[in-house]
Amino acid sequence: MKIKYLFFIIFLTIIVGIASISTFTISENEFVILTRFGKPVRTIKESGLYFKLPGFFETVNRFDRRIHFFTTQPVQYLLGDKNPIVLTCYVCWRVFNPLLFFESLINYDIARQKLGDMVNSQLGNTLGDFNIGNVINTNANEVKLSKIEDQILQNTDSKTKNKYGIEIIQLGIQKIEYPSIVAKAVYNRMRSEREKEAMKYREEGKEEASIIKAKADREVVEIMAKAYKEAEIIKGEGDKKAMQIFSQAYEKDQKFFEFMKSMEVYKEILNEKSTLVLSTDSYLLKYLNDPQGIEKK
Repeated sequence: MKIKYLFFIIFLTIIVGIASISTFTISENEFVILTRFGKPVRTIKESGLYFKLPGFFETVNRFDRRIHFFTTQPVQYLLGDKNPIVLTCYVCWRVFNPLLFFESLINYDIARQKLGDMVNSQLGNTLGDFNIGNVINTNANEVKLSKIEDQILQNTDSKTKNKYGIEIIQLGIQKIEYPSIVAKAVYNRMRSEREKEAMKYREEGKEEASIIKAKADREVVEIMAKAYKEAEIIKGEGDKKAMQIFSQAYEKDQKFFEFMKSMEVYKEILNEKSTLVLSTDSYLLKYLNDPQGIEKK
């Protein structure tokens, strides 16, 4: 009885061992190429549990189906206007055809190297149609970086799909540098453009300031003229009213009025240092000669 149990356990162990080396699982983020003695025999793109020949008969080769990212090495290029420029690009890619990828590139290190070489080659061909003003310019309408990136992406993607089974999802220029031989000239050109633009703004500001100042001066003149007119009107009305009061006061008591006016005149012209030479019958001294103000005949 014990021998039967032992044989059963051994048999079960063998079955489990064979099953363990004959089954494999695939996750949703990977492809699998099944090879038999190094030769691809099956491509699996769906996740799940699968079977294969045990041991070394068939090998599971896994490939990540997610998007990968890398940056190219900085390379110096020559633009259409013969200006040199150093560019670095970023590339987002994924495995599009796992079987073609496996047969042509085998692994991801080789894939990145091939992609980098292809992108750099396309950059060199494309940049010959553009000048320095299309790469860096203070006028955004003159910059053609998006057009350059689109051309490189289209040209590179069509080749990598057919040749390596790779799809390029996104490609762009990450960094732009100038060789030291032209950096100073470029900076001087940019500074000159900025100074020209600043001068334009200053001139526009001066013109606007002149318009505002002229308008303000005109408003000041108008306000002053209006104020002067109103002041003259008020002054005239005051003088008119004063004359009316003066006339009314004079009519009520002419002698008293003459007496008060004479006292004011005496106060103005007579003091300790005043010296007047007048005849005794002068109208000015009538109140000094007679308190009643009767002139002597």
